Amino acid sequence: MHELDVVVVHKRPFEPDLVSAIGEVKCTGRPVGEPELARLAHLRELLPAERVADPRRLLLFSRAGFTPAVTRAARSRGDVELIDLDRLYHGE
Repeated sequence: MHELDVVVVHKRPFEPDLVSAIGEVKCTGRPVGEPELARLAHLRELLPAERVADPRRLLLFSRAGFTPAVTRAARSRGDVELIDLDRLYHGE
């Protein structure tokens, strides 16, 4: 069994809902790293294809920020959003 902290659902009348993003929230004292991103990407692959919208976004929320490797990965990929406290409270 797996747990997700955030699931963004696109509601469609008279059709099944579609998952458009999944996310993980970390409130630790250390920056979020590659293992958290890899886990989230793995969980995305477990979602049933017929219930997932494209693009399927990965959202990482972190109180302590992100490692340089995850920041680079997010910049090079179009499917990852990093949300730290500054972005959460003040926007982009």
